[in-house]
Amino acid sequence: LDSTTVDAKAYAVGLMEFEAFSITIGSSDGNGVQGIGWGSSARAENKLQRREGFIVSIASSDGKAVGVGEVSPLKGLHKETLEDAESQLRLIKDYLASAAELPTFNAEEVLSLNGSLSIFITEIVTMAGIDPILVATSVKSGLEMAILSVASQLYGSFLPQSLAANHWQKDLLSIPSSSFGLLPINGLITRGETLETISGSVGRVSKNINFGSVKVKIGNDDIDVDIRTLRELRQSPSSVGQIKLRGDANRAWDRPLANTFAAELKRLDSSIFESIEFIEEPLMKQSLNGEWNIERQVAALDDFTRRGGMPYALDESLADLAEIHAYNFDCIAHDLRAVFGGQERACTAFVLKPALLGLELSMQIASLSQKEFKINAVFSSSFDSGIGLAFTAILASVVDNSPYSTSMTKYSHGLGTFSMLGGDTLSPPFETYVNQEGMLNVPSLSRALYGLSLDEISDRLPTYNAVPSTNEPAVTSTESESYLATTSTEGRDITVSVSLPLPFSDSIASSRFTDLPQMSRWSPWLNSVTYLDEAGLTEWNLNIRGVKFSWKAKSEVLDEPKGIKWESVSGLKNRGVVEFEPTSDNNCIMKLQMSIIMPYILVSLFQGMPSVVQEFLQNKLLKWSLEMFRDVVKADLALERGDNELGDALFGAVEGRANALEEALK
Repeated sequence: LDSTTVDAKAYAVGLMEFEAFSITIGSSDGNGVQGIGWGSSARAENKLQRREGFIVSIASSDGKAVGVGEVSPLKGLHKETLEDAESQLRLIKDYLASAAELPTFNAEEVLSLNGSLSIFITEIVTMAGIDPILVATSVKSGLEMAILSVASQLYGSFLPQSLAANHWQKDLLSIPSSSFGLLPINGLITRGETLETISGSVGRVSKNINFGSVKVKIGNDDIDVDIRTLRELRQSPSSVGQIKLRGDANRAWDRPLANTFAAELKRLDSSIFESIEFIEEPLMKQSLNGEWNIERQVAALDDFTRRGGMPYALDESLADLAEIHAYNFDCIAHDLRAVFGGQERACTAFVLKPALLGLELSMQIASLSQKEFKINAVFSSSFDSGIGLAFTAILASVVDNSPYSTSMTKYSHGLGTFSMLGGDTLSPPFETYVNQEGMLNVPSLSRALYGLSLDEISDRLPTYNAVPSTNEPAVTSTESESYLATTSTEGRDITVSVSLPLPFSDSIASSRFTDLPQMSRWSPWLNSVTYLDEAGLTEWNLNIRGVKFSWKAKSEVLDEPKGIKWESVSGLKNRGVVEFEPTSDNNCIMKLQMSIIMPYILVSLFQGMPSVVQEFLQNKLLKWSLEMFRDVVKADLALERGDNELGDALFGAVEGRANALEEALK
């Protein structure tokens, strides 16, 4: 994509929504996963049984682009609680919904991940009343995901290509879009697991996938347990000579015990020792008089490698450094250059967790390590759901295909936690993009993420509240001699209840109304309704203010009372019911109750949520449509009994109202 053709205009974000999720986490015994997190949480006796968080959705102010992100603080990793994150999300949501003027961003600058994204988010959280120093790291990373997704749509390209084109532009370098293909990811064996407790054949560590690399959570007080797990995995008949291993000790060992582990493993089986790619953070935090710095930690780790010959990778140390410097990249880079610049170190990889560090900072550190230190980056999940995993995978793909990575060893990325999720926020789930060799299809995943909104992720459908209480969403009503309407709103969820007397029987009304392909006769905003099968599946197409929408719905004709109910199964989310209650042999009352989740672009077009939409739905779109249905049926009945004059007059009235509705839609 030629960046010179992209309009560098300023954009603003519009509505933000979020919805909670809760997913079971479990090893093969169904009893949770052991030793997840850092510090004391990394001990085997600690179990994680559920993964909870929020999916955030942000739309551009014009409603033409929408993106999602994941906010899921993990106990033992993040400082904030789930409640802390929710509180901050509510403040941001309320600010964006009520602000008269919103901060703007430039899509190219945000996608360059050069600090502009953090500046933009700082502006938003500050205006929302949150001290930028206190913003939860999980909240910031979730906002980054959603905003980057919006920016890539405004830029006009999938996220990997958008990031690559803009992030490396400052170096006057580019990456062909064809570079993004399959991304290697590693499997995972958590603490307390052995091959016997993992389902599937030997050598297939999770969901029957042959990962080329497997990370084993080590760091037990008894190093014999760790050595036995590594040996069993490596020596299984189907994995010899195939699987590479890496360990994650989570700073569990003092220096003597770490050295003993390396020496003992090498003594027992040098081939297994040689298969170890690296050990993540084998040593305890190296503090002096209560103070820690990265230079002391790296010096101790270098000594570990020098003594035992086992490579190491940094993980917790990078997060500690980021926290010390309040996630300021310039300060972090200064300390890293002091330690790694101009001297040989034994560090093999930087392990980066975007859900903790943030997406922009993770990319900045990865670029620095590749360009200046010749150390590659491994991107790792924080037991995220599919949304968080997808963004982490895209960052990993961009870094793996950077202009500076061509001569460097590339490692599988730590995204294998998907295999332990009992569900997912993505549909189809993240695991469907991983092949049997443990390779992730980045192009397909990127297409699935492009333009994804909360509406498509959530299984929720709008619900009805017949008589809202004082604590329910705002309600407006309209009453005339013949037409009654009530509308309640909450965010983009709108529920409308209307009724209209009809001068013909319930049987006639139902038979005419349930002939769905005739709908456009009295609802001119509907382009077409088409039956797709005999079971009642229909496809609907409409046009409002030049914006076209379509959806598929399943419907059921009702007998007592006569009518029809429907529910969308794809596209524009809506559901409803129409009933015809007889008041005499030749009269009935038509009652319609409908709920809809308004698309972002319609919210922006109406420029006044919810009052303008309420007014339009109640007193124009539905009122005139119901009245047109009444008059169309009256005209049909008049023509059927030979009263052409009355029929033509009624059709003239319908045409006039249709023209008025069309003007209103404009």
